[in-house]
Amino acid sequence: MPTESTTRSSPALVDEVSGWLVGAGILTLALFPFAVPLIALTLVCALPLLLVALAVGVVAAIVAAPILLVRSIGRRVVRAYGSPRSDWEASSHGA
Repeated sequence: MPTESTTRSSPALVDEVSGWLVGAGILTLALFPFAVPLIALTLVCALPLLLVALAVGVVAAIVAAPILLVRSIGRRVVRAYGSPRSDWEASSHGA
C-alpha cells in the first residue's frame, strides 16, 4: 500500500496546466491556416442541402397557399352572414 500522498502541490499543478495550455496554443496556431478553407468548403458542401430545403419550402408554400386562402374566405363568409343561432339561444333571448 503506497504511503505517499497522491495530491499534487500547487506549483506542480500550475506546471501541468501551463503545459497543456501551451500545447493547445501550438495546435491552434498550426491548424489556423486550415480554418478559412475549411469554412469555405463547408459552405460549398452545404449549398445542395440548402437548395433542397428551399425547394421543399417552395412546394409546401404552393400547396398551403390555396388551403389557407379557402379557409380565410370561409371565415369571412361565416362572419358576413353570421352563424345561425340554435333554437335554445333563440328561445332564451326572444322570450
